[in-house]
Amino acid sequence: MLNSMCIKLKQRNIIGKLMKIRNFFKNPHRLFTVLTIFAAILVADVVLWSAHISALTPYAIANGDDVVCCVRGRDNARDVLNDVFSDLSEEDSRISAVSSDFHIMKAPGSEVVSPEEAVGAVMKSADEKEAAVTIVSTKTENRTYTPDPDYEKNATMLAGEADVISEGEDGEKKVSVAYKTVNGETEDTETADLMILDAGVPAVVEKGVLGLPEGEDWSTYEGDPVCNSGDDVATTAQQYVGLNYVWGGKSLETGVDCSGFVMAVYRKYGVNLSYPLEDEGVSVSYSNAQPGDILYFPGHFGMYIGNGMMVHAANPSKGVCIESVWGRSILDVRRIVTN
Repeated sequence: MLNSMCIKLKQRNIIGKLMKIRNFFKNPHRLFTVLTIFAAILVADVVLWSAHISALTPYAIANGDDVVCCVRGRDNARDVLNDVFSDLSEEDSRISAVSSDFHIMKAPGSEVVSPEEAVGAVMKSADEKEAAVTIVSTKTENRTYTPDPDYEKNATMLAGEADVISEGEDGEKKVSVAYKTVNGETEDTETADLMILDAGVPAVVEKGVLGLPEGEDWSTYEGDPVCNSGDDVATTAQQYVGLNYVWGGKSLETGVDCSGFVMAVYRKYGVNLSYPLEDEGVSVSYSNAQPGDILYFPGHFGMYIGNGMMVHAANPSKGVCIESVWGRSILDVRRIVTN
């Protein structure tokens, strides 16, 4: 009797559950939800299975049609190339662009090697230039910073000449450097300043102004002086007072005679005078003489510097000196600078 009652209760429970399931699936929204969940589970299983199959499939790293090596799975092949790119880029830099002849392709049935062996094979291929790997990478560095010098004008120096008065001290700056490497060899770099870490101490440099071309900045000009002012030429000539007199000499370092002195001074301004010196330039009267004019005496030459004075290579005992013009002995005054 008791067993019969238990059996009936179980039957009622089973029937009740079946009725609930039937009622659940009578609702189309509930049915769609169940089917969607089932489809998602099925798709997930397919994806996982495909990934498993892909991880087992050999993939080749190749240069064109030439297979360099094979590894198990596409992810491993990608990791191999990424390790190669890292090794071929500038040390400690961040890769921003890669152009490579190597590519990945399926290679079913091929013999595979370990990722470490694959890296070595690809590196060897790049080292032997069988394929090109061009990488652009960047990194920040601390470099020496040399501050721009402070310039001081020197009215007795020629334009383009410079003389360091006091040495500066280098500082430090942070820069960003872009490296272009091809198969591990650096072919080009571009540097951009980021910040000055230590300003250092600027050097002090004197620069000349005599013979400065029109429109040029004396502090940045590095060319040759030009002969645009007799005053400039006369100023330069006076810097050589005390230079030795040397018969036939034309050097402002070792010595000059009277004509050689005049010619050497003008040569510093790019003007090459020749013999006979008394025929150079144009003739002017002594009363109209200006600084830079050549004074022609019997067997002697000097340069007028104004106020009745001249600078000349007088003789072996005096050398280059400044004296009053030998007015009564003047044969001619020749003007070289006529503009």
